[in-house]
Amino acid sequence: MHRIPVRQIMRSPVITIHPDALAADAADLMDAHTIRRIPVVDDDGFLVGIVSDSDVLEAETAGSLRSAYEPGMEEEWLGVDEIMTRDVVTVGPDVTIGELVTEMLRHKIAGMPVVEAADGNPKQLRVIGIVTETDIFAMIAAAWQAEQTTEVFTR
Repeated sequence: MHRIPVRQIMRSPVITIHPDALAADAADLMDAHTIRRIPVVDDDGFLVGIVSDSDVLEAETAGSLRSAYEPGMEEEWLGVDEIMTRDVVTVGPDVTIGELVTEMLRHKIAGMPVVEAADGNPKQLRVIGIVTETDIFAMIAAAWQAEQTTEVFTR
C-alpha cells in the first residue's frame, strides 16, 4: 500500500481560491465543499499559497477583536493573501504514499497539494490534485474492508 503513487488517491479537480479573495470567501468555500484547506492560485493558475481552516478561524477572531475594541468599526475581513501560508509543502503525482506520509509527518501537516511544474519550471507549479489524511484513511479502510470480505468468502 505504501508503494501506491499519490495520483491514485489524490482528489481532482481541486477547489482553489485567488489571493485577492477575502478570508470570508475561503470560509464559505470550505463550508460549501466540506474541506479544511484550499490551495491559493494566481491569475495564471500557479500555486502561490495555501489557506487552512485554522488560518480562517484566526482571521475571524482578529476581525471580531478589532471590531469589539474599536467603537463604530465594522467587522473587517482580512484577504486570503494576508492569511495564507506562502511556503507550501507539495508533492508530485508519482511520489509514493509512503513518501507522502513521511513528509506529512515531518512537516506536521494534514494535507498537500499535488503539483506539476509548468513547462519544466519548478517555480511555476500547477495544482493537479490534493491528498489529505482523510484520503489516506479512506484508502486504508477500503483495503481493510476488502480483506474482511475476502476472509468471509474463504471461510
